[in-house]
Amino acid sequence: MNDLPQKVKDWLGKPVIIVDHVVTVEQGLWTNFCVAVEDGNPLYWDYPLSRDETESVIAPPMMLPSWAIEHDWAPDRSGPSLRTLELHFMVKDALGIKNGLVTEVELELHEPLRHGDSVRAEQILRRVEEERETKLGIGRNWDIDVVYRKPDGSLAGIQSLHFLGYGKAEA
Repeated sequence: MNDLPQKVKDWLGKPVIIVDHVVTVEQGLWTNFCVAVEDGNPLYWDYPLSRDETESVIAPPMMLPSWAIEHDWAPDRSGPSLRTLELHFMVKDALGIKNGLVTEVELELHEPLRHGDSVRAEQILRRVEEERETKLGIGRNWDIDVVYRKPDGSLAGIQSLHFLGYGKAEA
């Protein structure tokens, strides 16, 4: 990893981007999602059944990342919003890479979210590989974990994203 810029080396293994309490988990929002995808799981709808299974209705677990995406505008923000997966774009820029794509996503769920919860998302660069020849040209892979925590610090889940970056950015 001697060819990595020092700032990229400094990002490895620790939270670089932190997004904290963007939107409160709200049942109306997840109901709209469930209607759109026709998901009738009773744990998201049925209070009596869900009380027996999970203490109360829960938000669909696959929505976890959606609760920590900054809006394009906020009344108290002075600068631009963070791009979704801002750390990915920072890595691309620091390495002078033009194109990047997600090659794999894993979502490890720990604790369900319920109405009124919020999440803190920490973006952590886990690994950056050496440059190599790919079918798309010279490129390299990197991995980012997004660790989602509830306000009490408990782990809600971890999203692991694997990227391929390729092509030199215009100078």
